[in-house]
Amino acid sequence: MTEEKPHNRVKNYRVPKGSPFLRILGIADGAGEIKPNRYSKYRQICRFIEIFMERLERTQAMKQKRVKVLDIGSGKGYLTFAMYQQLSEAGLNPKIDGVETRADMVDLCNDAANRCDYDNLAFHNVKAEDFVEGYYDAIVALHACDTATDDALFYGIKSKSKMIVCAPCCQHEVLMDLQQSEAKSRKFISHGLFLQKQADLITDNSRVMLLRSQGYQVDVIDFVPSEHTTKNTLIVATRKNKPSGKFFNEYQAYKKSFGFNGIKLEGLMREKGLIA
Repeated sequence: MTEEKPHNRVKNYRVPKGSPFLRILGIADGAGEIKPNRYSKYRQICRFIEIFMERLERTQAMKQKRVKVLDIGSGKGYLTFAMYQQLSEAGLNPKIDGVETRADMVDLCNDAANRCDYDNLAFHNVKAEDFVEGYYDAIVALHACDTATDDALFYGIKSKSKMIVCAPCCQHEVLMDLQQSEAKSRKFISHGLFLQKQADLITDNSRVMLLRSQGYQVDVIDFVPSEHTTKNTLIVATRKNKPSGKFFNEYQAYKKSFGFNGIKLEGLMREKGLIA
């Protein structure tokens, strides 16, 4: 007679529950246990770290003595601290900068970094487009609003970062074009909600095409369950090849087919001379 296995298996999360930053940032209590109302956030942190570290291992960054990461729109810093911890434990001597426009969040995170003795983790109260600190191996931007996602992608593309990770949020640029478009596909969509969803998909697909035109291999992943947030799409790009005009030509045809003028990322790339 075989012994029955328990139905409730203990889940081994990548980020240890006793991590000091979890307690300092309010995810865990004083005893190092995750607070019941913060478990969804904790699982989100762990899921992101799984994706981030697995994709980073596909690049040459893991062979370096130091890995530099820029987190654009770092917010309360949950993921920023988790990345720092994981890279430190992997012996990669991380240097991470978080960029955030809310001064209170920047102060909170810098205080937490000091309490954790994370010497090479710093947060800056500045807009992403105004932050110029040179090359980073990885660029992260989760829920950067509207075209701020394009600013983050462009930062990574122009500096040839090994990895770019973003979760787009509240996009409106393409929607305005679709509302005025005379493309054949437009006449079959009359409901505003459907048009917004189509605009979101077109925007993100455009970003994927433009990333591929610069030699990036792109994965599109459901980041967290949709019941937690409808903005759960994660775009993960790793630099693998030389730039290719093939994907940019496909993007040009894509614009014509759906009747939109382009996205901010295209304009930024044109100004830099990355595309013609």
